[in-house]
Amino acid sequence: MSIPDKARKYSDKAVIEPARVIQERKKIGLHPSCPVPAAAIMCYDTAFWDWVCAGPGNVECDGWLKGAYLVPCNDSWILVLKVPGFGASTAVMTLEELAAFRIEKFVNLGTAGGLQQDMNVGDIVLCDRAIRDEGTSHHYLPVEKYSYACTELTERLSAAFERKGIEYRKGTSWTTDAPYRETINELRQYRSDGVATVEMEVSALFAVGAYRGVGVSSVLVISDILSEEDWHQGYHSAEKLEGLKKIFEVVLEMAAMDSKNHQMN
Repeated sequence: MSIPDKARKYSDKAVIEPARVIQERKKIGLHPSCPVPAAAIMCYDTAFWDWVCAGPGNVECDGWLKGAYLVPCNDSWILVLKVPGFGASTAVMTLEELAAFRIEKFVNLGTAGGLQQDMNVGDIVLCDRAIRDEGTSHHYLPVEKYSYACTELTERLSAAFERKGIEYRKGTSWTTDAPYRETINELRQYRSDGVATVEMEVSALFAVGAYRGVGVSSVLVISDILSEEDWHQGYHSAEKLEGLKKIFEVVLEMAAMDSKNHQMN
């Protein structure tokens, strides 16, 4: 069976649209009372999230956004939240609801496995496209190998990193639903093709961004290194955490540049 099962799916109306979910939450008193900006940063790493939560001046949201924060930056507020779990389907549900809530620009701030032999834990990768080796994106866009980041946001992040003197590489990520089935043959092929990283969300987020007409970019910090002989993991390393901290302020400032605060209706 192909994914999706129905070839005409892309033009068919969905039974449940995310905007309807937002309306139903409002009916039962779960509508947030805080202002939400036009930009959001999506995070995953627990240690990094604990550091974000401890930041001075953060304002916790209420309603269905409880647990997320408005973080001040240059007279603007940026929504920063931790995605509840990992994987394309969970990340996409989060993005869909925030986009239905009229947030227009997103930065995915995650971790990834490094595929290239010259990589180290803590390295920074600005992802410009992703291989769609997951199922979720295929319910949004017809079958193609890649989905693509928002060019505008990615170029602005690239310029911001260069202004700050932050070392990074721009490259392709391999997104998969099956982290325990990343095979040696795939590793060799993707490394040979110059693919930089492997993770579980990015290609689906890019696809939803294209489908919904919102801007999505992604910055990844290397948390582990994959090779045929060994697996070097640094999930709990200081290098990974410092990499996330290093880029957070840059991402925050970039998001604040055109954040248009608006009151939730």
